Amino acid sequence: MTGPLLPGDPAALGSVRLLARLGAGGMGRVYLGRTEGGRLVAVKTVHAHLAADPHFRERFRREAAAARAVTGAHTAAVLDADPDSPVPWLATAYLPGVTLRRAVTATGPLGEAAVRSLGAALAEALTAIHGAGLVHRDLKPSNVLLTAGGPRVIDFGIARALGDHGMTEAGDIIGTPGFIAPEQITDSAPVSAAADVFALGAVLAYAATGRNPFGDGTVAILLYRAVHEEPDLTAVPGGTRELVAGCLRKEPGRRPSVAEVLERTADPGAPLWWREEPLRGLVEGADDDRPREHTAVVPTRPVTVAPAPRDAPRPNAGTDRADAHRARTERARRDEWRDERRRVRRRELARRGVLLTGATTLTGLLGASVVRGWGDPGGTPANTGDSAGPTLKGGSAKPGALRWSLTADAGAVDALLLSGSTLLLHSSLTGETTGHVRACATSDGSRRWQLSASARAPDRWGTVDGNLVAPDLGLPVVDIGSGKSRVTDDPTRGLLPEWTAVVDGALVSSYENDEDANELEAVDLRTGKRRWGQELGGLRPPAVLGRTMLLAATLGGRVLGVDARSAKTLWSYEGLYEGLKDGVRSGGDEALAVAALPDAGNFALLTSAGRLHLIRARGGEPVAVASEVYAVTPGATALGAAGGTGLLATAGSLRGFDPGTGRPRWTRPTLGVETGWPSGPGGLLGPVTAGALVLHWATADSLQALDTRTGEPRWTRRLTGVAKVPPVVVGATVYAASGDTCSALRLADGGPLRTWTLPGIIDGLAADASGWYGRIGTSAVRAYNGVDG
Repeated sequence: MTGPLLPGDPAALGSVRLLARLGAGGMGRVYLGRTEGGRLVAVKTVHAHLAADPHFRERFRREAAAARAVTGAHTAAVLDADPDSPVPWLATAYLPGVTLRRAVTATGPLGEAAVRSLGAALAEALTAIHGAGLVHRDLKPSNVLLTAGGPRVIDFGIARALGDHGMTEAGDIIGTPGFIAPEQITDSAPVSAAADVFALGAVLAYAATGRNPFGDGTVAILLYRAVHEEPDLTAVPGGTRELVAGCLRKEPGRRPSVAEVLERTADPGAPLWWREEPLRGLVEGADDDRPREHTAVVPTRPVTVAPAPRDAPRPNAGTDRADAHRARTERARRDEWRDERRRVRRRELARRGVLLTGATTLTGLLGASVVRGWGDPGGTPANTGDSAGPTLKGGSAKPGALRWSLTADAGAVDALLLSGSTLLLHSSLTGETTGHVRACATSDGSRRWQLSASARAPDRWGTVDGNLVAPDLGLPVVDIGSGKSRVTDDPTRGLLPEWTAVVDGALVSSYENDEDANELEAVDLRTGKRRWGQELGGLRPPAVLGRTMLLAATLGGRVLGVDARSAKTLWSYEGLYEGLKDGVRSGGDEALAVAALPDAGNFALLTSAGRLHLIRARGGEPVAVASEVYAVTPGATALGAAGGTGLLATAGSLRGFDPGTGRPRWTRPTLGVETGWPSGPGGLLGPVTAGALVLHWATADSLQALDTRTGEPRWTRRLTGVAKVPPVVVGATVYAASGDTCSALRLADGGPLRTWTLPGIIDGLAADASGWYGRIGTSAVRAYNGVDG
């Protein structure tokens, strides 16, 4: 008997049955699975301690989305992923074959022609991986498969998700000693494509000699040799030795680029060496070694089933009882998972509590405090007692020119946020337990103030009326002009809240108290005093119209309208309770996404079963339930509004609907909410709009402006690279980042105004009337002047 994993997007995987466990690693476990259509897949599931952290899920979501864009002939295609499942997972094509390490161990070193051919294949694979904005970080012989179709690189992107998230303890390293670059060990330079070139050289040396280039020994010895000693390349054939030596240079800037490696190894007439004996027999025998039909069960996300239509014939009593039993079983499974998640979360909150309380106390006592790690204008480190620091360099005032740049030599810049003439940057230092938020002038990058904060990268921060709202960083409300705290009563009590929202001039926070109950607390942003507290249970972040918050329970189907001024419950919506049997909801229908539809005075609520409900904001009356049942994916579904039209983004589709009736208006393909819908305060997602236009990535490299009334494209612009961040609209100009380029386009027709090419992938984007600001990985921030439209 085989164990089901979970239903995926029907257009992608469908249901998958697990056949056997293939292995385990730092991220989780790997299973062999088969789709309903008979395709074999490798399913990688995430460890529980990683799954419990929302920041890891966000990293995992972005990296999985980018990995799906990798289409190189020498990579293992990523087929599907669900970062929002209780057990996040990623599925890749299953490739019967043997690892390069096993092949060399079994048959001996490769000949020189085969080594050069392998180098070309690896360079081609890295070209595809880097083009998607990923750095492999762990290229090694066991991550190179020899298949019937040639060499394939596996496990790209996941090491980056782990490394960027900081899931290791201080001093730990993502990668394999003997194959990781010196900068990964010493943090002497940002980890970039050059680190993968170093690993490529080490892999080629191993393939040519059967030995690791830095020999054997303990982890400490191998790390020391990689940083301080030269590799042993005496047995590498002379024609290849120079290339391998170049790849293994200590300084990243002196290594050849991936393109140069490909140019030096490409040979159209190279032999298909993996099809020659003895490798051919080894590769062909790999499929016979595959485990078959073994039982393997992993925890799964609750399977949601759409409720039957109202006019559907009533099942017989036996079916009723069976449905009720399945529902009770499903509810028990969800409760079990919820309890485990809460236990893990409490441990995490307890660990963070000291840090966040300390950070908040620092803010209250010192106001704007200087911490090490940021430089002053003029290119010199800040005078903080630390010789190392980032470098701030000036630029030019000419249109389109680089205005200033900040290179984070001593840490990682993992988020940026723009408010007026101030750019907020979050940074953490390697090995430190605290990070900091720096406010710098958009004009020249000079520091205005700096505060100690949590080291975790923010995913819920935002700005409201000149205030920074970032409780997840230990900074509930900070005045952006002065850097001083605006809150005297901290609603988070030093803990990471489950969510926050700014409503009617108050910061509303939801957190888990000592009695395992969820409480809401509101703090007035003007006075900093506690406005009210109310125990309301597990609720999702609200949609807001005026003073009314739509609060939907995470379990149980409860939907409330609550007054933000008094915490009084104004109304309760019972529409999700329809279809109950014996007190148990057979469909498991829960709120998945909510939004305000201000033009119609309604709230929109989308359920996990794909039903769209419209609710009157003033009295909570049911307005309509859409007749269409939508295919939804948790974490990849969002609601919004623009130009008198409701917007629904699901996996692969952007839809417009009537905000007064819920009737569908139009449907367009889209890349998804991860790259198209930016988050605001509290982490709530919203579309990128300009009047009656909504801008989104139709594909990974095509930006589109749609008329929200008709769904017709006003224009579509094909760009270079793979999109990772939402576009930004400023006046009549659209800024769009894709890969390592940023393009300025006319809002009216999508016409190009200017394109900038940066020295790395753009992972963060903001813009204002004076230009735009890009974050390059975690290593640098650049400010560019705008151009006239």
